[in-house]
Amino acid sequence: MSVYDDVRFWAQIQGDAKRTVLCEPDRADEIQAAVEARGYGHLVTVRVSPCCPPGQMIVIDEGAVEASGRQAIQRAARSLYH
Repeated sequence: MSVYDDVRFWAQIQGDAKRTVLCEPDRADEIQAAVEARGYGHLVTVRVSPCCPPGQMIVIDEGAVEASGRQAIQRAARSLYH
């Protein structure tokens, strides 16, 4: 395995670890500060959502959501031809 392969592998690991946190508007700064204090700022994106239940936050793996959407589209396309 080359150094380039190692770099690609660890870049993939970093990308797979990324998450998005949805929270209520008045807690965004608090949650962002906690993320930064733990050194996860490069992995966790904090977004405000007025739909987030009070006192809760929602953690989303956007990569998995995107992959699931692509898979659903592929399944639907295959079903049209079978």
